[in-house]
Amino acid sequence: MHVDAAWAGSAMICPEFRHYWAGVEEADSVVFNPHKWLGVQFDCSAYFVRDPESLVRTLAMKPEYLKTHGRDGVINYSEWSVPLGRRFRALKLWFVLRAYGLEDLRARIRNHVRWSEALASRLAGEPDFEIVTPPMLSLFSFRHLPETSAPGDGDEGDRHNLALVNRINDDGRIYLTQTRVDGRVAIRFQAGQFDATEADVDMAFEVICECARNTGL
Repeated sequence: MHVDAAWAGSAMICPEFRHYWAGVEEADSVVFNPHKWLGVQFDCSAYFVRDPESLVRTLAMKPEYLKTHGRDGVINYSEWSVPLGRRFRALKLWFVLRAYGLEDLRARIRNHVRWSEALASRLAGEPDFEIVTPPMLSLFSFRHLPETSAPGDGDEGDRHNLALVNRINDDGRIYLTQTRVDGRVAIRFQAGQFDATEADVDMAFEVICECARNTGL
């Protein structure tokens, strides 16, 4: 079994989120991207394997010029992935950990989760919005309800919400993406930008509501 999770870094460094990590001990391999939520510059991916020899048997090449003499006890990382040469991506992660420290990284993730939950709660309190998927860490999805339809709207609601996400992005103050939940369009929000502030998330509420209720939409 392989686990590929964008949120894995938060579950690893914040004890209160480790329940999302339950069962990971059954995985044969785990990969996550520190450039997604740990402030590391693109690109930086980290993976763990239960049995490195299986990986090496799959990817290693054994021409004479690549054989390592006296290799007993030496880990040859050129055999752990397809390219023989690679940038020192791990150095970027090391610099972030040294520059900010574990507690600062934890605080940022906790803030993102708290701010996202607060935004979802504010939108849920508005009569013309519905929360489609509740916050999972700092990610949730929502839908705006057109005045001419009720909850459970179909194609009209999908067109309306696609137009809304485009209008929000054209506005330029925030950027959101769309998804589909049970076949219907929903808009995704995630607080995850490394230097985001609570004021930024508060502004997101204003932008979403302003764009949704603009009569020109």
